[in-house]
Amino acid sequence: MAKVARELRQASSKTVRSAEWSEDEGVLWFRGKIYVPQNLDLQRRVVLLCYDTKVASHSGSWKTLELVFRNYWWPQMSRYIGQYVNTCDLCLRTKLIRQTLVGKLHPLRIPDSQWDTLSVDFIVELLLSSGHDVVMTVVDSVSK
Repeated sequence: MAKVARELRQASSKTVRSAEWSEDEGVLWFRGKIYVPQNLDLQRRVVLLCYDTKVASHSGSWKTLELVFRNYWWPQMSRYIGQYVNTCDLCLRTKLIRQTLVGKLHPLRIPDSQWDTLSVDFIVELLLSSGHDVVMTVVDSVSK
């Protein structure tokens, strides 16, 4: 942390002001929030505290960002939290996808004669047999 503080103080960037940064007992603070360095494991552990616990209960990216931002800060924090929430395995398996329905299904018309309506499918990535690894299936919708 001390190394990061020294580098920030020596930087001549206009966007970094020394008044925004402070150090207390080895902890680097930015605008009253604990600065988390660019360490993916440390950032993951901070987000885990505010997202994966039973109290937080996988509450989404905005709520998680709000909870993390109360005490911590690092560059591009909202992007990291958004990626973390969008790739949560538990949420991907259990939460519903809220999208409008595509449309109502309409029944297919009844064909007039055999071989009038066909469906074609390919079975691929089979073991080689006489130099071929694909099977094409053709099904007549009347006679099957």
